[in-house]
Formats: sequence, C-alpha cells, structure tokens
Amino acid sequence: MSTFDKFLKVVPSCHGYVIDRLSLAQVDDADALEIGLRWGPEKPDITLAFRDVYFFSIVKLPGPGAEPLDQVVATALEPRNESWPDGVWLDLVRSTSLPPLIWLGAEGPVQLNVIAAIATVSVEVL
Repeated sequence: MSTFDKFLKVVPSCHGYVIDRLSLAQVDDADALEIGLRWGPEKPDITLAFRDVYFFSIVKLPGPGAEPLDQVVATALEPRNESWPDGVWLDLVRSTSLPPLIWLGAEGPVQLNVIAAIATVSVEVL
C-alpha cells in the first residue's frame, strides 16, 4: 500500500479528533507541515505530515478550548490538464507537469485545508 493510499484510508478516522499541535517549517528547501491530532486516552494519537505544501489554511473560532474536526476528507488530485475540483484554492494552473497531490479538508468549528505533494500518517500504538 502506498503512503498516499494509507493516508487516504486513515484520514476519515480523524473525525472528532482535536488539533493538539501544528508546525509549519522550511526543511531542505521545502515547506513541511505537521499536524498532531489527539482524542484522549481512548484512541491513539495521529500525526499528519506534509512536505512540498502547495496550500495551507486553517480557520478556528476564537476562545479557549479545542474544537473537534468534522467532515474530514482526503482526496488524491492526479496531474491533469483540466480545472481543479470545486473548493481547491490553488492559484496555479493544473497540468500533467505537476506531481500527484493530496488535498486534506475538514469542515465544522475548525476549517482546515492542505494541498501537498507528499503526505504521510503516523498512528500511535497503544
């Protein structure tokens, strides 16, 4: 199973998790984003890691407390010479010269969107 396939399989199980940590850095001349998700002692922690980030946005309501992720979806965006799907906010022409991309989206109290060329997921072993 490829890392994209594993990522696509695990992401829907992130529904209800909260963002525990978020890190955006420059690593080896590429943007690297890491999102740590936590449920509590009942479920394993999950880390979503992205490299070669093309787009990242997060919207969260102000105030204390962590809001759970809702409607978490990951979509593979294959290289094509056609329009981006609705909801993709890349200011870049889609073409076959681009690498395959992963689009992670979450709706609800926390709105999260990430588009990257490399995506991996790590699940804590309990």
